Formats: sequence, structure tokens, C-alpha cells
Amino acid sequence: MTHLIADLLQHHDPVVLSLILIEVLLGGGACVAVLLRGQAGRRHAGWMPVVFAGTVTLTAWLSFRTALAGRYPNLAPAIPFAWMLPALGSSLSGGLVAGLIQQLGRRSARNALLAGSLLACGFSCMVFTGMAGLVRPFALAYDLTSVLTIMVLGAALCGFGFWEVSGHTSGRGALLGGGLIALAIALLTLGSLAAILPFGGWMSALTRPEDLASSPIAVIVAAESVAVLVLSLSGSLVDNRVAARDRLEADRLRQLADSTLEGILIHRDGAILDGNESLAALLGLELAELRSSPVARFIVPGSDTAPWNPERGATAVETEILAADGSRLPVEILSRHISYAGRPAMVTALRDVRERRASEERIRFLAHHDVLTELPNRVMLKESLDVALRLAARSATAIAVLCLDLDGFKTINDTLGHGAGDQLLCQVAERLRRNLRDSDLIARIGGDEFVVLQNSGAQPDEATVLARRIIECLGASFQIDGQDVNVGTSVGIAVYPQDGTNAATLLKNGDIALYRAKENGRGWFCLFETGMDQMLRQRRELEQDLRAALAARELTLDFQPLFDGERRLISFEALVRWTHPTHGAISPAQFIPLAEECGLIIPLGEWVIRTACSEAMSWKDECRVAVNLSPAQFRRGNLCALVSDVLAETGLPAHRLELEITEGVLIDDTEMALLMLQDLRALGIRLVLDDFGTGYSSLSYLHRFPFDKLKVDRSFIQRMGTDESSRAIVNAIISMSRNLNLEVTAEGVETVEQLELLCAQGCNELQGFLLGRPMPQATIAGFVVDQSRSDAAAA
Repeated sequence: MTHLIADLLQHHDPVVLSLILIEVLLGGGACVAVLLRGQAGRRHAGWMPVVFAGTVTLTAWLSFRTALAGRYPNLAPAIPFAWMLPALGSSLSGGLVAGLIQQLGRRSARNALLAGSLLACGFSCMVFTGMAGLVRPFALAYDLTSVLTIMVLGAALCGFGFWEVSGHTSGRGALLGGGLIALAIALLTLGSLAAILPFGGWMSALTRPEDLASSPIAVIVAAESVAVLVLSLSGSLVDNRVAARDRLEADRLRQLADSTLEGILIHRDGAILDGNESLAALLGLELAELRSSPVARFIVPGSDTAPWNPERGATAVETEILAADGSRLPVEILSRHISYAGRPAMVTALRDVRERRASEERIRFLAHHDVLTELPNRVMLKESLDVALRLAARSATAIAVLCLDLDGFKTINDTLGHGAGDQLLCQVAERLRRNLRDSDLIARIGGDEFVVLQNSGAQPDEATVLARRIIECLGASFQIDGQDVNVGTSVGIAVYPQDGTNAATLLKNGDIALYRAKENGRGWFCLFETGMDQMLRQRRELEQDLRAALAARELTLDFQPLFDGERRLISFEALVRWTHPTHGAISPAQFIPLAEECGLIIPLGEWVIRTACSEAMSWKDECRVAVNLSPAQFRRGNLCALVSDVLAETGLPAHRLELEITEGVLIDDTEMALLMLQDLRALGIRLVLDDFGTGYSSLSYLHRFPFDKLKVDRSFIQRMGTDESSRAIVNAIISMSRNLNLEVTAEGVETVEQLELLCAQGCNELQGFLLGRPMPQATIAGFVVDQSRSDAAAA
């Protein structure tokens, strides 16, 4: 080895060294370019091993010839063809096998060292075969230890070069790999020549033929083959140790990843490489199925994919992913670049935020809702009212605020306890929800106080309708701990803009109206108006006058005729009228609700039935009389007995009496109403559903209740001439009634066009100003006689 080190350290011609350096750098760069092209899988990559073998052989041969000329300038480098051919063949074979291992084998220490040692062995054999042919017929003398040392060093450099190139496609790794291969070629060129003995040593070796220094080239080949085997086994040992270490590390990381609550996903180019158990459980998949799925499977179509991009930033972002069942899961997501299995990849952490969102939603809910009833609280009412006022100001529309509390709630709390009071409040809240529209807002602002915000509709009419509905729905009994509990409610109404232009004013005026409603007897509603005290006094006076008028028989009945399609008289509808001695005619829309509020509707309804039946006895036998009933008469419970007594007293046949019922009767207590209607039907009385089409469940009523006829609400009839949808609705009602064997009355017929359209559709009965206005009781008998003559003449 002494002569090898000395020879390598001795002075060499700088020109020759520079030339060799240029050759090996160019050759090394060319070799790396060929390897990278093959690794990239580009077109014609299958030729990579052949091109690589040719490139490295050409580089090695050129550097060998250059080094040979520099070391032995007086030696003619004329290598016989018979020796040059196996010399080049050994280099080509080593380069070809090394290229195949590099292209087809996985990245491992064994493969890198095997490819490097084969390449170094082939090149070393090329140098010594060429030198053996050059000195023929003399035997080549060399130091076998030096030969193996140079070959092992060259193999190590080539192996490290292959390792670097296989792990990178560009940049530092490619440059380092090319440099190591170039260094290996230079070392093998200069070192192999330096391993040849000096002339003196050569001559000494020739005198001892048994000396290894003068053994044939086959000895070098065998020795280097053993070296290749040893290096490959060393690489396998390294691989096994690395693999064991990687398995331990992978197991440790797997346990660590599976123990975390966050889902972890490793992916590359849209393909999932690995994930943890938490992510599989979150998505509802087995881990094996997760690993075989693309990332796109879990991205919501059309959603922003920026959270999956590691370049987005270091802050986690909330987004949604798709679970295996197609449901959307809210998650917090953060991505990073990593190296996985020696290649760039991305790791994404996903945190399930459903519980956090639910907690946040609960906190927001409690901040804006009452804990007991879960209705909006005062805060949300104020915010909603402010928004509604801004919208109403822009659109020049009206909104209404209805303030209400429970009548007798304190008594419930005092007698049954606060627990019963809480149950009552929850049931009240549920009834209010069922009786409000989706656009209405109901809030509990404290104790038994509630506020309804009605931000649509014609005001104050819509508000008064709603107030009546609230009063009726809260008037029915409540079940509290197995006991029937009854409470009422009073309602105060304030309307924007006439009663206030801000939330505070509207709520204050609504409370004033509520106070006035409670002063007025509770169980009713009151609209706020300027000079409320004066209005309340007038209302009380009107109530007293109504009581006096009813007692003094000052009320009268008018009768409006109903005709069939041939304009033949078939019945009259009884309409109550009140002419006040001071104020003149009082509209039924004014005094009927007042009678219902103050309880006068019961005696008033009884008087109407008696008077109408008595009057009908003076008409021709075929003519019927229709009487409207109030829900209060149904709640009283003695309606069937009253009607039976009236028929017996007046002698009117039961089939000539029609009782008209609105859907409000049926909504209050459906089962009770059904039993009562069946009892009335058993008497032979005809039952009519009034104002059909304006309620909530008219079709179900037709199915359950024993009606003989229904009356189409006048709002549809009056729009028939201009509204195609109204005509279609009326036509559908008539057609449906015909199939159900029900008669139909169209009320509100005021034009010839309406009459013709209804007759064309086959309507059974017609009522309206066009055919006949309501007339006093005294003129009915003459009208009936005249109508009978007209009918006879027409026949």
C-alpha cells in the first residue's frame, strides 16, 4: 500500500489532471442526467440503462487513456483489439446492470452499494484488462491489496452517488450525486494505474511466478467479485437495520397518531397514503378503505380547497368534509409539507368541531332565549324589533307589537307551586308557537309576560285577528300534574308608525293597551290609541247599551236570500242588526266581537235562533233559514238541547234549519265539536261550513265532520273576474264538493260576470247583492210570495 499512497501523492502533470477532471465532471453530469430522465418516467426511459452504460464506459475509457498517457508518456497506448473488447465489455456490463438496478430497484442501501460496486468492478476490470493487453507478452504486475482498496473506495463513492440521485430529482441531491460519481471515476482511473507496481517491483515479481502480484487478471476479477458480494451484504445489513428502525419508528408514530383525538391524513398528488384511526372513525371508514381512497372523495363539491394547501398559512381554518354516508362534518383543518417514504408529501390534521359548534350555538341560544320556555328573550326581541322597524321604514309598511300576560297566573303559582307555574308557562309557549306564522316572533320577557312581533300583514286588522286566536288558544284547559288548569290572557296592541317609531315606545304603548284590556275585564285584546281612557269609556258604554238593547228586544234580524242556479229562492240567511238610538246603525263587525268578549254572545245567539226559526214558519215549506253560530255557543255545551227546544217550540221542521259554523269552532276542541255536530245532525239539522278556503285544515274537516254544505268565502268570488287562480280555486272546490256529495254556496256575488262563471261551473247556490240584499223581517213574507209567482211563471 506504501507505493500506492506515494504514487497518488506524487506530482502529476497539472494539464493531465485538469483534462481528467473536465472529462469526469462532464461524464458524471451526463450520467446523472440519464439517471434522472429514467427516474422521471419520461418517454424512451427503457433505454436508460443502455445509455447510462455507454456514457459511463465512454467517460471511464477517455479518462483511462488520458491518465495512461500522463503516467507513461513514452508508452504507445496501442491496446490489441482482442484485449480492448473484453475491457470495454466489462465496463459496459457493469454499467448496464448498475443502470437496471437504479431504474427498477427501490431506493435502499443494498441496491445503491450493489450498483456502485458493480460499476466500480466493471471499470476496474476494464483498466486492468486494457493494461494487461498493453504489456503483452509480459505479465502485468500489481498490488492486489491496492486494487481492492481502490475498487472498494470507488464502489462506495458510486453507491453514495446513486443514493443521492435516487432520492432527488433536482437540486442539491442531483449535484452531489453527480460529483460523487465523477470523483469515483477519477479515483478508479488514477488509483488503478497507481496500483500497478513500479518497474523495479514489477521485475522482482516476474522472478517469483507464484507471487500474487503477477497472477492473471482472473484473480482481480475474483477478488473484486468477492468485494462486490461483501459490499452487497453490508448494504443488506444496513437496510435491515434501517428497516427495523423504521418499523419501530413507524409503530411509535402510529401509536402516537392513533392516540391523538385529531384525524391525521398523509397524502400526495391527491392520493391518500396513510391516516390514523381517529380520522377513519370520524369519516366512518375502515383504515384500509381510507388508504385506498382519493382526497377528493372527502371534499365537499364546489367548496374552497384552500384549507388543504400548506402554503395557505399556519392558522387552522374551519371547513366541511364529507363522511362515508355523505353527511357534512364541520372540521378545523391545517396542512404541512413533510417527507414521507423518502418523497415529498403533505400531512393534514383535521379536528372535529361539532361539539364546539354545538356549545357555541348553545351559548348564543341562551344569550337570546329564555331558559325555561326556549322562546326569544328581551334581548332578541329588542334586536328583532329594531330590524323590523328599519325594514318597515324603508318599505313604508306597518308592524304590530302584541303584549300579553296570563290572567290568574299568580293564583296558579300560589296554589299549585312554582313547578306547576313553570309547566304552565312551557305549555303556553308551545300553544303560542302553534298559533303563530313563521314570520311572527313570540318572546317571553319575564314572569308570565309575552310579546308577539307581527312584521307583516295589513295592520291593525291582522294584529286583532292574531290576538283573538291567541285568546282562544289559551282559553282551553291545561293539564298540569293531572289537573285541569284554566287561565286566560289579555292582549295589548301597538302598531308602527302611528303608535310609536321606536322599540321602546311601541313596547310602552303595548303595555298601556294591555293594562287597558285588563281593566276592561280581561280575556280580550285592546289596540293602543291616543286618548285611550276616553275610548275605553266609550267601549264600556257600548257594552252597556248592547246589554240594554238585548234585554229590551231592540235588536232586529235582516234576511238575505239564497238562490239556486235557475234563480229560484231556496233559503234565507239571518243577519243580526242593531240600530243605536244615538249612534245609529252599529256594524255587526263591531258589536258581535264585543258580545263575544263580554259574554253576551250566548243570549244573543239564542235570541237569533228563536227569532229566525219563528220567522221561517211563515214562509213556504221549501224555504230554509240559515243561522250563524259562535264558537262560544259550542263551548257552552248546551247547544244541541237549545236547538231541539227551539224547533219544538216554533214547530219548524229540522231540515229547514241550517247552522253555519266557522273553522274556529272546530279548532278549539275538535273531539267535542265532532260529538256536538253529530248530535245536531241526528236531529235532522243541516250543517254548513262557512268561509271555506280561509282556514288551516278545511279538507280534513270535510273528511271528519258531517257537513251538508260549504260556503265559498266571498274573497274568492269577488276576485274571479280578474284572478285566474281564484277561478281555479272556486272550480276545484265545486268539483271536489260534487264528488263528496256536498252542496256549495257562493257568497258575495255582485256582478253578472261572477254569476255566469259560477253557473257555468255548476254551483248549487248563490248569494250576493246582485241577486238580493239583506231585507227587514217585515218584508220577507211579501218577497217570498212574489218570488214564488216569478218561479211559477218561469216554469
